[in-house]
Amino acid sequence: MKKTLFLMAAAALTLAACNRISDNSRDFSSMAITVEPILTRATETNFEAGDAIGLTVSREAGVYADNAKLTFDGSAFKGELTWYAEGADVATFAAYYPYSATKPATFTVQADQSAGLSASDFISCVKEDVVPTPGTVTMNFKHRLARLALQVTNNYGAAIDAFTVKGAIPTAIIADDLTATVDETADAANIKAFKNGDSWYAILPAQTVALTIAATAGDVTLEQRLASATLAPGKSYIANVVVNPDDLQVVISGEIDGWDNGGELEPGGDEPVQFEENLEEGYFTYDNVRYNIVKLDDNRYWMAQPLAFVPKGKTVSSDPAEDSGIWFTMKPNDDGTAVVPATDASNGYLYNTPTALGVEITAENYNTLEGVQGICPDGWHIPTRAEFIALVGSSVKGANDAAAITDDTAAYFDSAYNGGKITTLDADGFNYAFTGVRLKGSNTATGSYNTLSITSAQSTVDAYQGKARMNYMISSTGNSATATNFQFFGLMSTFTNTYPEGRLNVSFNNYLNGCEVRCVRNK
Repeated sequence: MKKTLFLMAAAALTLAACNRISDNSRDFSSMAITVEPILTRATETNFEAGDAIGLTVSREAGVYADNAKLTFDGSAFKGELTWYAEGADVATFAAYYPYSATKPATFTVQADQSAGLSASDFISCVKEDVVPTPGTVTMNFKHRLARLALQVTNNYGAAIDAFTVKGAIPTAIIADDLTATVDETADAANIKAFKNGDSWYAILPAQTVALTIAATAGDVTLEQRLASATLAPGKSYIANVVVNPDDLQVVISGEIDGWDNGGELEPGGDEPVQFEENLEEGYFTYDNVRYNIVKLDDNRYWMAQPLAFVPKGKTVSSDPAEDSGIWFTMKPNDDGTAVVPATDASNGYLYNTPTALGVEITAENYNTLEGVQGICPDGWHIPTRAEFIALVGSSVKGANDAAAITDDTAAYFDSAYNGGKITTLDADGFNYAFTGVRLKGSNTATGSYNTLSITSAQSTVDAYQGKARMNYMISSTGNSATATNFQFFGLMSTFTNTYPEGRLNVSFNNYLNGCEVRCVRNK
């Protein structure tokens, strides 16, 4: 019995060997190349009909097919590409998804992934020693980027409209072997997540990054920064997110089928916030947000746009009655008759003085905080009253002054305006932002937005009309203290028929007001 089985097996092996020899001598050039994928997609179980890959077939003699398009029919990828005639020649198959008419050297995930992940899920496979066959070529595709899956417990009391993953670089460099490496020269972006059931997903290139998770419900956004971590290609990280009425809690761990377990990420601690500076090209990146900077005629480097940094433990609010410490800026309404809260950080945020300076304000310290770094990046600080005066040349009389201050040697002093003129500063790149103000006159008052807008009677500059009329920038110089209030100096704008191009001078600013922050570089 054993001998009979052995002879039968030997005969079968001989027949198989003969078939292989016969196949290798056949001409397959009339047969189409088909690829059967093995893969678990980002949130689906496989490829979908209509998905397309780019396939490159290389032999020792050279490239046989370069970026040929094959389309999935529900079971395999097929197209017009046929085999080469030399049935014994081995080849290397290199395939990637999603297909591009030009084989990609870089790949950028979509900033808005809310409609689905497919266009952002770069996957690929390289298979060697492939020979022509009448059957399919099986290829084991792998995810080349990283994925974040947010599993949400909503205690907020209203539906969550969106989750955004902030601070990640969205672009990867694609190597010859179709692996992906983050492009360190690219700017970070905000990635809007895709909702599938009770979970939200986002795909991003593998990288070392301190992400921020933001939940948006109506006009309220809650955020939490995570500790810096290295996200690996093909790895998935689950974030168990608890959304409470006043904060966001994120705990990340676990694994998801179809992706390798990426381990655990931790909530953000006290590690330094990311900061890189490029004076030559006129920008810095801070907490993965890029800001333009400009060197003005006072010989100082200033931010050329408002700060949009959210310190740990703080939440941005659109309700000025909330003492959140950070509020959305103001923007024109549809008809330009008033200004209303914005819903994003495109024009920075408004901060009260304790948040901007990073300390609780007391009677003992309010006049000792000049030049503090506050929420500015390393090497930069909250401007002082003197630095604002050196810029615009005018200040109201302070508590310790004999009279108001005028400095006609200041970099942008205009005698007709008795201060700086916005159009003149903007001509040098200051880029005045019209962020508006949240007003609160004392500890016991209720905060409110100033909703007045600039009219044609107050400004002859068309671009200014309809924008916020009252604007302040915070300084770190204290002026006076009472039992219910601390007063600091700030840079204030004025628009009247006397100052149609916008006057800037240093005035008083209540420490609980919400105002724009422009950091200035240390000398």
